[in-house]
Order: sequence, then structure tokens, then C-alpha cells
Amino acid sequence: MATASPSDDGGEPRARGRPRDARADAAILDAARHILATRGFDALSFEAIAQATGISRVSIYRRWPSKAHLTSEIANGGGGHLPDVIASEGIEGQVRALVRQLHDRYGQPDIGAAAIGMIVAYQREPALREELHIPLEDQARADLRTVIARGKALGMVRDTIDADALFDIAVGAVMFRMLVSTAASDEDVVDAISEIVLNGVARARGVRTDCIE
Repeated sequence: MATASPSDDGGEPRARGRPRDARADAAILDAARHILATRGFDALSFEAIAQATGISRVSIYRRWPSKAHLTSEIANGGGGHLPDVIASEGIEGQVRALVRQLHDRYGQPDIGAAAIGMIVAYQREPALREELHIPLEDQARADLRTVIARGKALGMVRDTIDADALFDIAVGAVMFRMLVSTAASDEDVVDAISEIVLNGVARARGVRTDCIE
């Protein structure tokens, strides 16, 4: 006969092997997102989630072995794939779609707090970076390399463009503006960053302004 174990909601026991309650998963994630958005990463704990949801800490640990694992799911889960519109919208549309995706994602208070918290966690425990971050970043970089290679084949992107450098510029610029900078992070920043990524900051070679009347 199957033995009983605590239920996912901290109430009635459930039979061993019974599928996990998706409602409890959603409640835990919702509570964690609320804590991150309103109180920040340091305030997030399994005890705080248990108090907010009535779900036992044991049940939370059964799903996520640590605060970092739970936070990583919030920071990285459900974000969708990297946009791939270069064939239909050109390199301009591709860059703007990428910057827009990053802007909208890190503009969410829970994801912003989770992202900052995970940077701290990776510094404290490098093994977490190996487990939780590197596979996701590697996949995102590979996706962008594929998109940029297609753009080169279509004659839209210069052969010398490094997709990894483009990734760093787009992600770094948006994350700094949205999560660290004191400058405004309104809708105009999408166009501003996209414009610099697409056209750079130097004037075209051979153009002199001192000769223009």
C-alpha cells in the first residue's frame, strides 16, 4: 500500500507518486514574483513564500532545490525565443525586435529584481552560473549567430560583424539602462539603442563638417 506524504498545499496528505499540483506551482511562482517586485531579492525566501501561500517549505524545496533555482526560473523562464524577423523585416527590424524584447522583459519589476539577484548569486556560487546560466546564454548566442548568418547570406549584414559582440552590446546596454542607470528608461530608449547598434556613432568616412556652409 502506498504511503502518504504531505500535500503540495501543506494540507491533506497525498499518495506517493501522485502528479504535482500545478496550482501550487503557480501559487509559489506568483508569490515569489510579488516579493521580488515589491521587496526585492534579499526579501525572497522559502519561508516568506510559505507564509504567503500556506504551502509548506518542504513542498517548495521539492520543486526548486534553492532560492537561486526558483529565481532563475522567474528571471529566465517563459521569455520566449530570441526574435527572428530578419528575412521579413531586415536587419533594422531584427535589431529593434531584439532590443524591444529585452526592454519589455527587464522592465518587469519581478524579472528585473530576479536578474540582479542572480548576478549576485553567480558571484557567490560560481557553480550556479555553470548550472543555471551558461546553457541558456549559449543557446541565445547560438540563435543570434544563426540569425546574423542568415542576414549575411541575404546581403543585409556586413561579413565582419561578430554576432557575439552584437549580443553583448544589445543585452548589456538594455540591462544597464533598465536595471542600473539613473537615466530614463522610457519607450524612446528602444529606438535610441537600436539606432546606435545599427549605425554606430561616427560620421561616415570622408564627410567633413568644417567645409559645410
